[in-house]
Amino acid sequence: MPAYLTSFGKFLPGEPVPAEAIEEYVGALGNPEIRDTVVQNGGIQTRHFAIDRDQNTVFSNTEMASNAITEAVDRSPIGLDDVDVLAVATSAGDYGGPALANMVHGDLMERPVEIVAANGFCASSMVALKSAYLMVREGEQSNAVICGSELTSRQFKSSRYANGNGLGENGDLPFDVAFLRYMLSDGAGAAVIQDRPAPEGTSYRIEWVTNTSYAHTTGPCMYVGSTGEDPEGRTWQDYKTIDEAAKAGALSLRQNMRLLPRFIRTCGKEWARLINEGYFDPDRITRVAFHYSSEALRAHFRRAFAREGVTPLEERWYSNLVRVGNIGCAAIWVMLEELTRTEGLEPGDQVLCFVPESGRFGVSMMLLTAVGPDGA
Repeated sequence: MPAYLTSFGKFLPGEPVPAEAIEEYVGALGNPEIRDTVVQNGGIQTRHFAIDRDQNTVFSNTEMASNAITEAVDRSPIGLDDVDVLAVATSAGDYGGPALANMVHGDLMERPVEIVAANGFCASSMVALKSAYLMVREGEQSNAVICGSELTSRQFKSSRYANGNGLGENGDLPFDVAFLRYMLSDGAGAAVIQDRPAPEGTSYRIEWVTNTSYAHTTGPCMYVGSTGEDPEGRTWQDYKTIDEAAKAGALSLRQNMRLLPRFIRTCGKEWARLINEGYFDPDRITRVAFHYSSEALRAHFRRAFAREGVTPLEERWYSNLVRVGNIGCAAIWVMLEELTRTEGLEPGDQVLCFVPESGRFGVSMMLLTAVGPDGA
């Protein structure tokens, strides 16, 4: 039984924040040259924060996810009371536990539902999607809602680094932390999955979803809970106190920049594998919803694909990174919402979704075919 994406929703908190105003929200910290380098190379012109200029939380992760889901459902043929499966992903919920999926269900809905909770980085919402999609495809459920939501600004506000917590010996923020501080932002995206197309407009038949881990090839590349350099290999839970872990920098979200070239080569290999195994025909692809973290990485992806002897289809890439920022696992749904609303895809058009995750190397991909109300 086919399964279809029938509507999308998003929630981007507050007004767009221009690049030069980032520190009005997260605060000035560390070497301004690092800030300027990351901002310039990233190419992000505006982004959104769920905190205000006093570093107070304005929207929780639960609220952002609920708002995105509400918009997606309002645009669909079903209502909140009709939802069979709720699948929610994030890198950091409002609580360490329960999962964000449980929190959203409790705050948004008034009846029992089956839930899928996924925790991770950029590809976590694709992991959640596959579980929900398979339930609908196999006829176990008639519909599902998938949501990815990220609120990273709380982790980077300058107040978190008071008393030198997580700072280097020179008082600066380590580059592996600063890179993410000036690159990540907040937002949520959602989609409705049904066992039939929407009665009007464009729906997408889900042809396949792959979530391929390459974690066996290397250690963590993007991570939180460790300094990455502790000689005893401790995580934040192994320190004697939370204060000691914070002082060491074990609570800071980090990106191991030295591993990124290897990660991008891994992405090229996965793209080539799916072409060679017949998952998709590059000539059939109309658009590629391509999630990447920085405009500076486009050329690196292009070279990695060329090294594998496959076309990157760069002229068909679709990204709204420069306008909404890097919102992690929410990005793919916000992209698809915008793509569907603005580009007028026709039945038969194919959209390839590409979501790499550097956490411990993984690549998620999905092929969609646009259909009309009759499913043709």
